Amino acid sequence: MAVIINNTITLNVNDTIYQKEDLLIEKNSDKIHFDDGKVRHSIFYDEITTPSSSDIDDLMSTLSTYLNSQPGNGGSIDADNSTTTPLDFEFTFTGEWTDVSAYSSLVVAVKTDQNGIIYIDFSPDGVNVDSTLTRYYRTDQIEPPHRFTITRKYARVRFANDSGSNQTYIRLQTLLGNQTDLNSPADSTLSQDFDAQQTRPTDFKIEVAAGLRQGRTTWNKWGYNDDVDTGSEEIVASWGGVATIPPTAQTVDFVSTSSSDASGGIGMNSIVIYGVDSNYEEVIEVLALNGLTTVTSVNTYIGINRVAPYLCGTSKYNVGTINGTQTTSAIQVAQIPATLCSTQQCIFYCQAGHTFMTSYIDINVVKLSGGGGSPTSTIRGYVFSPVANANIQVFKIKVDTSIENTVQIMPTEPFAITEKSTLYFTAETDTNNTSVDIRFGGIDFRLAST
Repeated sequence: MAVIINNTITLNVNDTIYQKEDLLIEKNSDKIHFDDGKVRHSIFYDEITTPSSSDIDDLMSTLSTYLNSQPGNGGSIDADNSTTTPLDFEFTFTGEWTDVSAYSSLVVAVKTDQNGIIYIDFSPDGVNVDSTLTRYYRTDQIEPPHRFTITRKYARVRFANDSGSNQTYIRLQTLLGNQTDLNSPADSTLSQDFDAQQTRPTDFKIEVAAGLRQGRTTWNKWGYNDDVDTGSEEIVASWGGVATIPPTAQTVDFVSTSSSDASGGIGMNSIVIYGVDSNYEEVIEVLALNGLTTVTSVNTYIGINRVAPYLCGTSKYNVGTINGTQTTSAIQVAQIPATLCSTQQCIFYCQAGHTFMTSYIDINVVKLSGGGGSPTSTIRGYVFSPVANANIQVFKIKVDTSIENTVQIMPTEPFAITEKSTLYFTAETDTNNTSVDIRFGGIDFRLAST
């Protein structure tokens, strides 16, 4: 046991007394621990022979000799679990079992040009895998090193190339030691896959909207149908009519009702398209307009979430109405009404590998023309699943405008729209010329495995 007297340590190790100022030395049943205020070392009794004298310098000499023969406590490269050999698609690097019991942590850092999966296996005997921790390496994300606390005597590292392409390089390095937790600057973008505790004061939604949370994107959607008539259920989008979700991805034709919406014109010169392709992967494209002449997108789209101005002329808005329809099917997938500079459609296509958490819905219903009346309208929300080929009703509310015409819904739990699904809203009314406006929004979460 250790006794502190006048800032001097008196130590009994195996019935031998040692003393040293400003050095803390402890023991338990099988280890010696000593701490100089900077580094803490732990040594098994069976790994050294303690001196028979009571001179602590003899003990320190013995400890120093031992430590000099060992990997550095601050970090030692584990060559058996490091590699620079590129992996072909579907190949896996598998390291060797290493006895890590003398360390408290291991850190794995990877840099490569293809996506992959990092596995850390732990074993009590170097044979049986009792625990595996998984991290996903994605080239389009911030990829920090990963620290793992040692939980069993043996550990090994594996990296699987699941990208679909061969690597041209990889630098995977495993460091053994007693590393502290990783940290991230308080004003930086927080990685989706960072092994660090976030301690800065924060509002999660604001940080997502500000782009400070990797893998999270704020989406606000808005749209209207100014002419819902009796006898049919119509899409809440500026073009109205029956809701039609495209069954296939196609190029999209864009054309304006005004010649001013063209390169060099006073209206909208070019647009930026945000949509998803046949695999429900996000596609973003800039396209120059040509007024009354149709222009066709380069990419194919199964759906469009938004079309916005990329560049406008002196009017600062689109002079005419800009329509977007699929080239072959002629299904309407986008429309920017004249002067509004943005699509007005309550439709959201969720990307593959993402989940959209809908956090609010605002609804307004009025009668705009054709005489008096207080319409009662039914607003429905649907999720189209291409996997089940089904339109699933997930939301329904009746709005009686004789009582109220504005409804705000803030669900306790968000509506979760899963990957490759489409959320859209419709309106049905008992009075012609009913106008319905809807705004909804939430956060798009990239799943950890993507």
